[in-house]
Amino acid sequence: MMGEWKKGVKPEKKERRSCAPPIRTAVCMKQVPENAEKSVTGDGKIRRDGRFSVINPSDVFALEAGLTIKEKRGGAVDVFTMGTEAAKALLDEAGALGADGLFLLSDPDFAGADTYATAHVLAAALRMSGPYDLILCGRRTQDGETGQVPAEMAVMMGLPAVTNVVAIEDAGEGRLRFRRMLEYCEETVEAALPAVVGVMEGMEWIGHPRFPSLQSMQHAGGRSVVCLGRVDLDLPREQVGSSGSFTEVRRIFFPDWKRSCRFCSVEEGIELIRKSVGKAEEKSEPK
Repeated sequence: MMGEWKKGVKPEKKERRSCAPPIRTAVCMKQVPENAEKSVTGDGKIRRDGRFSVINPSDVFALEAGLTIKEKRGGAVDVFTMGTEAAKALLDEAGALGADGLFLLSDPDFAGADTYATAHVLAAALRMSGPYDLILCGRRTQDGETGQVPAEMAVMMGLPAVTNVVAIEDAGEGRLRFRRMLEYCEETVEAALPAVVGVMEGMEWIGHPRFPSLQSMQHAGGRSVVCLGRVDLDLPREQVGSSGSFTEVRRIFFPDWKRSCRFCSVEEGIELIRKSVGKAEEKSEPK
């Protein structure tokens, strides 16, 4: 008799785990403004004190992808975020969802970093805490909308990069297969590990991101956060923050979307259209 099944008690279902080797995954995440109008200060800067902030949407799916791979293949998931002390709230939530290591990259010298300087700090932290088999990021952040950090990190670390990923599959022999969304079609590619991957929001492969359970939140309550600054990462001051950036955000403002409407007769409307077409033709003529 292989096991006992007591009346009224169902045997526990044990999920089959892949025979492939475990994957050690790092996930890079960021706090972003939830409400743009409340998060922009009077001098045109984004408030980074944690108020009106949420986890970047595509980063949520990157974490879910990492946790799903951990469940299927084993291994561990470490989460990295760069920001102020307020960003610990992001790490607490990631820990409650099942992340193992929690890393906060925080230093006054990191202030004013553009995507290049941000990628430089993240790459240094990943090298120090690694090696990792897979590095997952959201494809872009909703406060900057550049989508540059994953590819920049990959170049700095000498790793392949795959962007706009909507599904991940095992390809065997230390490789993964990725389905990525392009402008008019989908593309399937394979990459050897380690690799850097930019994950899209709404990955159909994993469904809806999970919610933390009461037990997981209690377990995550005592988990420590590793704080790393510029000196810990052995980075020169001129290579981080605004000093190590190639671009500068001078001002953030809201466009004026006000429109006016004027009612007119059919004849007047035809005349207005003719004038508009005439002006467009004048502008298009070579000088």
